[in-house]
Amino acid sequence: MQFNEIKNILFEKALKKGFEDCEIYYVKGNSFGINIYKGEIEKYQNNENIGLSFRGIINGKAGYSYTENIDKSVFDFLIESAISNAEIIGNNEKEFIYKGDENYSKAAVYCEDINSLTIEDKINIAKRMEKAVLNYSPLIKSSNNCSISNGEQSVFIANTKGLNLSEKSNYLIAYASASADNKTQVKNAGEIYCGNLKNLNPKKIGETAAIKAISYLYANSVKSGKYNVVFKNDAFSSLVMPFIGNFYAENVQKGFSLLKGKIGKKIASDIITIKDLPLLKEGLASCSFDSEGVSSKDKCVIENGVLKTYLYNLKSANIDGVSSTGNGFKSGFKSNVSTSATNFYIKESDISYNKLLKNMGDGIVITELSGLHSGTDSISGDFSLAAEGFLIKDGSIEGAIEQITVAGNFYELLKNIKCTADDIYYSLPSSNGSVCTPSVFAGMMDIAGL
Repeated sequence: MQFNEIKNILFEKALKKGFEDCEIYYVKGNSFGINIYKGEIEKYQNNENIGLSFRGIINGKAGYSYTENIDKSVFDFLIESAISNAEIIGNNEKEFIYKGDENYSKAAVYCEDINSLTIEDKINIAKRMEKAVLNYSPLIKSSNNCSISNGEQSVFIANTKGLNLSEKSNYLIAYASASADNKTQVKNAGEIYCGNLKNLNPKKIGETAAIKAISYLYANSVKSGKYNVVFKNDAFSSLVMPFIGNFYAENVQKGFSLLKGKIGKKIASDIITIKDLPLLKEGLASCSFDSEGVSSKDKCVIENGVLKTYLYNLKSANIDGVSSTGNGFKSGFKSNVSTSATNFYIKESDISYNKLLKNMGDGIVITELSGLHSGTDSISGDFSLAAEGFLIKDGSIEGAIEQITVAGNFYELLKNIKCTADDIYYSLPSSNGSVCTPSVFAGMMDIAGL
């Protein structure tokens, strides 16, 4: 069935049943993935997904229901389920069916060149990555995972207030792993690419994974103490991710963030500017509208260290008497709307990564973090994380480091950042969006080692 046919039938039935206003959220898509191991296909996945959620206001209450069976025969059941749901749920929060905005900017979320890839092309790309890994050095002993995946998804939102939106997006991801062995240590590393077909370079992806793995060989720990620390861009991205929720208005309102009452106040270093950029051209979490139908707008969260705004959905915006920032998102058609960032972008400088290390002089560059779920307290901002990286002497790498722990506080870290580099990294999207960040010189931090 076509979306407009689904919409018309559901709305007609729902209004006859007494719904004052209602909305449907419909998604359909597909994905393909293939893994290569020792030149052969190890795993092959080809999936399709489709689903529809219905939400309506009846007798002043909101009812929800959803289905994966898009057929006229289930529409009556879908509506009756929403009615029953509204009667059972004792939630007094105000619900919103959004009428829409006058203008919607078009985000660049679909790459036509991805569609030109055949299955044979994808297999060949994965094999080329594996070959590049294995041929790079005698120290490389294996590649446990060279994979490529792609997919596309269409989202449709419509309601009885006249909203009728749709957007089609797609993606391409390639990944190569490498295992290096010097007979005393085995080190693993990987390299991931997400973007368009034009910039995909299988040989470079494979060789980069190999270089990373080899660079971690001959690693040692260091004595515990305070060290100057640089976080490499992808490591800093992973550190920032658990704390993005502190900027969500709903968490501020519920007391789950220490940023309450901090709008207009300095909370970070002067050099820190953070924006939420749903319209970012190369952003991996870009979108033209959120899951509530609010148009996407780029906004500044922190400007030169000063907190400018929280991120709002319709409910949290209503509580604070402001407009939604367009950050109300569903994690899937079955879920309720919550808050999420899109491309959470930390402004870069014009300083190269190597220059950043020179500016630090002596210290540690952290390239890998682990334990991010158990080692972070999203409310207090405290973190204590296992880490790997390199010892830096006079601005140059002296050797690899392992078995260390870095500890600190996210809020204090924002205040202490001395410098950023120009090497923006885009993380894969999660429930908190995509973190886009350069490498940063974080100043002195506590390192536990020997």
